[in-house]
Amino acid sequence: MVPPVALRYANERPPDQDLAFSPPASRRSMGRRATARGRDQKPALDSTVHSQEPDIEWIPSFKSYRDRCLRRIKNGGLAKTLPEGFPAKLESPLAWEGSQLKKEEYIVELSAQEIAETEDALRDFKSQQLPISCITRKTFVLPNLGPRLIALGASLYHGRGFFVLRGLEPQRYSSEDNVLIYVGLSSYVAEKRGRQDEHNNMLLHLIDLTAEVAPDNLRQAPYSNVQQPYHTDIGDILALYTLGQANKGGKSKLASNWTVYNDLAESRPDHIHTLQSPDWIFDTFGRPGEPYYRRPLLFNQAGKMVLAFSRRILTGSKVSPRSKNIPPMTDAQADALDAVHFTAEKHSLTLDGQRGDVLFWNNMSIMHAREGFTDGSSRDQKRHLLRLWLRSEEHAWETPECLKSAWKVAYGDDDTLTEKWPVDPIMDRDHVTTQRRSSGHG
Repeated sequence: MVPPVALRYANERPPDQDLAFSPPASRRSMGRRATARGRDQKPALDSTVHSQEPDIEWIPSFKSYRDRCLRRIKNGGLAKTLPEGFPAKLESPLAWEGSQLKKEEYIVELSAQEIAETEDALRDFKSQQLPISCITRKTFVLPNLGPRLIALGASLYHGRGFFVLRGLEPQRYSSEDNVLIYVGLSSYVAEKRGRQDEHNNMLLHLIDLTAEVAPDNLRQAPYSNVQQPYHTDIGDILALYTLGQANKGGKSKLASNWTVYNDLAESRPDHIHTLQSPDWIFDTFGRPGEPYYRRPLLFNQAGKMVLAFSRRILTGSKVSPRSKNIPPMTDAQADALDAVHFTAEKHSLTLDGQRGDVLFWNNMSIMHAREGFTDGSSRDQKRHLLRLWLRSEEHAWETPECLKSAWKVAYGDDDTLTEKWPVDPIMDRDHVTTQRRSSGHG
């Protein structure tokens, strides 16, 4: 079995423990001194495609990042101003600092009355003998809790961008009832649900299926216990319902894209140039006729900064090696991609989750990561989360143009008859080893 890994950096110390190198926010004066000699030079974005791949991997190495960063600053010629139209600073509740948040600011406790109302709605829905795809605010009626959830859903777009619903006890319910409750509550937060793969599965089980289903060197991250670095998924809103927790590790981590943007915009504006460049290579892992495609990672949507990327498709990983004969990542891109990760880690919030928690967040303004974990031998010591992709048609931001096709695949088909709702994990070997499916970005 792949050994579990707490959030780590390829055996290097994280930024706040490395005295030889300061993270971007505290490196401003050094950057100014290092680039002062080139003040009159034309900014160079270092977008040349090199013949050799830069030293970058799926699990970020802080040492590689530090060495590359210092070398590029020393060489000079980096852009010192932001791209036209990009703000110097984003002022919004969406730009938050993880260390400054208090639990009571984002944890929403369900009362006994609200849980009882949810169970009443569950019984009423089941009495109608409708499929899961027919759950709406009209068929899963929550007269008192519903308006509260609708308001919380609006806060995902206009407030802090995330919250945790706490108080459910999944061990009290069957597998199907847990899904019904989850989908019913989620329908008030955001009414549109997305398809998560080419098989029209609307629900994904995040669980370590172990080598009994597929070998560790083939099983993709959602079905293993490995660390996942910072990334985003497809869609507007992500939801995770925790049915079970690991014996050790496996905590979710969130970081504000807007806070990361503010940090990099002030300390390394050249990274903003690189991130918004349309020259990033996304590996399709053998898609016929399209071995790769290009697009930006960062989008300026009328002043709203949207980050959309999956690191695995950019760097490859041990279970998904990068395809041969596709253009390599540039040195500037490697530097910017690692800067996003380590800056996110610096400002992140590690969630002290509990069984029964339902986490909702704005995928367009928040990136997420996962610690590696170790399951225990008993059922109540196994990490098991249910994922939904959601969208509020009322509050949704304008989708970046080059992401609209992916959003359409997820949200564009209203034929509920084709929806699949696996109430138990899919144990098919081909399904859990498919390289082309990763957070929807493939």
